[in-house]
Amino acid sequence: MLEVAKDLGEVYKVSTMPLVQTLTPRLRKNEHKNTYSGNYGLNEFPFHTDLAHWYVPPRYLLLRCICPARNVSTKLIDSHEVINREVRDLLNRAHFRPRKRLDGKANILKVLHGELFRWDSIFIEPANNVADLLKKIIEKRLNNIQPKGIYLANTGDCLLIDNWRMLHGRGCIDSKSMDRKIERIYFNEVKF
Repeated sequence: MLEVAKDLGEVYKVSTMPLVQTLTPRLRKNEHKNTYSGNYGLNEFPFHTDLAHWYVPPRYLLLRCICPARNVSTKLIDSHEVINREVRDLLNRAHFRPRKRLDGKANILKVLHGELFRWDSIFIEPANNVADLLKKIIEKRLNNIQPKGIYLANTGDCLLIDNWRMLHGRGCIDSKSMDRKIERIYFNEVKF
């Protein structure tokens, strides 16, 4: 996968994680609370931006199917459906912070910063009253928008996600889907 990734663009390198991560279904009781599996286990994952708690999250992520689960979707919502004039003023005044400090720092984060739209209902939290209100509005909208479901149903199927625009989540894992295996790699930029 790394060879293909290098042809696609500039791979996002972080010393604390492998370039290619393998994602498999995990039981909540066996995982740490600083992961989605540790919070949701085999249940549906909520819509989010990967690494939203970082000051600058990776721009893109590529998912590649290693072992398919035909009934588990990756769900996508375009952030442009979440943002409208009603929330523009709130976006400018709302401040969020990472749930936990990174390297001893807790940067103040904006949900919308230039081209970057970030969202994560558990790993970033409101830092002021305006952010509390904005969180309620965003969560209500996410519940009312019909997501697009993408099924990585065959070995080798790939999905490239603009992590600064599209929110994504994972469908529920049932007993027939426990062998699902997806590889993930992050990019700073891709060649179009």
